[in-house]
Amino acid sequence: MTMIEKLAQVLGDGQWHSTSEMVEQVGHRFSAVLHRAKQKGWQVEKRRAVEQMFEYRLVAK
Repeated sequence: MTMIEKLAQVLGDGQWHSTSEMVEQVGHRFSAVLHRAKQKGWQVEKRRAVEQMFEYRLVAK
């Protein structure tokens, strides 16, 4: 499974997912994968959960 496919699997439910969950499910370079997905037209929202922790969710592919 490619990193983009892993990202799609995690974010595909439209729910918010924490940074730690993204690292666990996609890998330590999830932000690079997220950047590539955004370049392909994915719309992903990001919000601050607590202090240095963020959450992400897929709005549209």
